[in-house]
Amino acid sequence: MLRRFLIQTSRFTSSSTAPKISIPYAIKRTPTELLEALNSTVGTDVTAPHFGFIDDPLTIPSIDRDKMRYFHTRELGKRAARQLAAEWSTLFMYDIDEPRLPVFRPKQPRSARGFEATEEELIDMINEREVTAAVECFDKMRSNGTVISDKVQMDLFKLVVYYNQCDIPTHEIEEFHSLRNTNTNIEAGPWFENGLGELLFETTEKTPETYSIMIAGLCKYPSEYSLEKARRLYGEMLNKKMVPTVEVFNSLISVSEPNKSLEYLKKMNELKVQPNVETLNNYIEKTTKKMKYEERLVFIQKAIYEFKLAGVEANLSTYTSILYSLTPTYESKKPENCTVLISVLDQIVRKLEDASEIKIKHPYDADFFTTAMSIAVDNNNADLVERIEGLYSSKKNTVKLTNFAVEGEYYKKYLFYNVLRLPLDELEVLYKKLVPRVCDVHSDLLDIIVNRLASSTPKWSFVKRLISDYIASSHIVFNPPCYRVQTLFNIVNTDKLSPQEFVEFKELLSNCMNIWKNISELNEQNKFKNMSSANSKFFNETKRMFSKYLEE
Repeated sequence: MLRRFLIQTSRFTSSSTAPKISIPYAIKRTPTELLEALNSTVGTDVTAPHFGFIDDPLTIPSIDRDKMRYFHTRELGKRAARQLAAEWSTLFMYDIDEPRLPVFRPKQPRSARGFEATEEELIDMINEREVTAAVECFDKMRSNGTVISDKVQMDLFKLVVYYNQCDIPTHEIEEFHSLRNTNTNIEAGPWFENGLGELLFETTEKTPETYSIMIAGLCKYPSEYSLEKARRLYGEMLNKKMVPTVEVFNSLISVSEPNKSLEYLKKMNELKVQPNVETLNNYIEKTTKKMKYEERLVFIQKAIYEFKLAGVEANLSTYTSILYSLTPTYESKKPENCTVLISVLDQIVRKLEDASEIKIKHPYDADFFTTAMSIAVDNNNADLVERIEGLYSSKKNTVKLTNFAVEGEYYKKYLFYNVLRLPLDELEVLYKKLVPRVCDVHSDLLDIIVNRLASSTPKWSFVKRLISDYIASSHIVFNPPCYRVQTLFNIVNTDKLSPQEFVEFKELLSNCMNIWKNISELNEQNKFKNMSSANSKFFNETKRMFSKYLEE
C-alpha cells in the first residue's frame, strides 16, 4: 500500500516539463463589432407590442391614432418634467449622484436665463443650436461694440444660414423620437430676406466656403428672391475663378429648370468637381419631369452609366427616384409602360438580393421599400411583393422604415394584398404577426377579412382574435362594425368547438353583449338616436339571435 502511494507521488512530482501557456494576440475589432454580433442573434418578438408600448395591457394602443397619442404623451410628459426641473431647480437640490449626469439637471435656454452678451455666451448658444438667442446675443454685442473673433462669426454664419435665422425644427430634436419621426415632411419656409445671414455674409471674408454656404442656404429656403440671389452669387464665384463645392451644384440643380441641370453638370466636369449620389438623384428627378415617357428609361440608363464612370454608385434613394420617374401617369398608363416599370423594379430587387448587405447611405433610402411595395401591389405582382418583403425583413438589411409613421403603411399594403390571396391558415399567422404590432386595427381590413370568412369555415382562434381586435380598437361600438362582429359570432360552428373553446365563445359573446347594452343605454339616456353606434334595436336583435348561449 505504502509502495503504491510512493510510486504515484513520484509520478506527479517528477514531470519533465510544465504545461506551456500561450496568450493569443488580441483580435482587432471595431467599436461596435461586439454589439453587432449580439444584435445578429436577436430577432423580433412578433407576439409582443412595440417596445414603446409595453405597459399595462389596458393601455396598449391598437390603432395608429392611439399609438401616436401614447408616444407623444410620453415624450411631452418628459419635456414637461424637464421644464419644471429647469424653472424650479431649488426643489431638486438633493443631488448625490456620481458622476454627475447633466441630462438629469436640465437648464433653461440662454434666452430664458438672460445673458451678458459675451463671446463665451455666444459660443455656448452656437454649440447648443439656440439660433434666435444667438441672433439676439450677436445684436446686443454689436450695439455694445464688443469685438467678435472671425472664427465665432463664421460659426454663427453657418448656423444662421443653415436654419434661416429660426430655431431648429422639431424633427431635428434627437432625444424626442416621436416628435422627430412624425414631423419630417414639414416644408421649409421662404428665405429671411435681408436678415442676419446676409449681413454676416457681407461682413465675412469672401472665400469659396462662404460663397458655397450662402448659395446652399438660399436654395434650401427657395423663394424668387433667394433663387435669384443664389444664381447671382454663383456667377460671382465663377467670375472670381473660385470653385464651388458639390453642395452648391446639388442645390442649384434641385431648384433649376430641367434644361439648366445639364449646364451645371458640364461646369462640374470643367472645374473637376467630384459629383456624389445627391447630384445623380437631383439630375434624374429634375430632368425626367418634362420628358416623354418613352425617352425616360434611355435617359436614366445613360445617366447611371456616366455617373458610374465618375465613381458614383446608385443607392436606394436613386432607385426611388428612378421608380418615381418611370411610374406612368394616368394619361400614360399603358400596358407596355407598366411592363417597363415592373421590369426595372425586378432588376433593382435582383441586384439588392445579390448584395451581401444593404446599408443606409441617404436619409431617404427607406422610401425605396414603400415605393417598391406600392408598385408591386398596384401591378398585382405577387412574386415581387414577397421578394420586396423578404428583402426588407432580412438580416442583411439595415435600412428600416420609421415606426408609427411609414412602416405601418408599408405593411398595411402588404397585408391588404395578401388578405384575398393566402389560405386562411397562413392569413391567420400573418395577421397575428402584423396586427396590431405594426399595422393598426383598420376597419376596412377587418371588413374584407370578415367577408372572406363568412363564406368559409374559419378556426375559432382566428375569429376570437378578430373579435378581440374589434373590442380593443373600440370599433365594436360603431355601426356597421358591430354587425361585422355579429357575423363573426354567427359563422362559428359551436358543435365543432372543444369544451374550452365553447367556454371562450360564451364569455366573449357575453362581453360583447355587455358593451352593446351599455352603449345603447347611454345613447337612450342622452337621446343620441342618430349616432352611428350600436343601438337598442341592434342589441335586442343580437340577444334574440344568440339567446341560447347567453345566461340570464
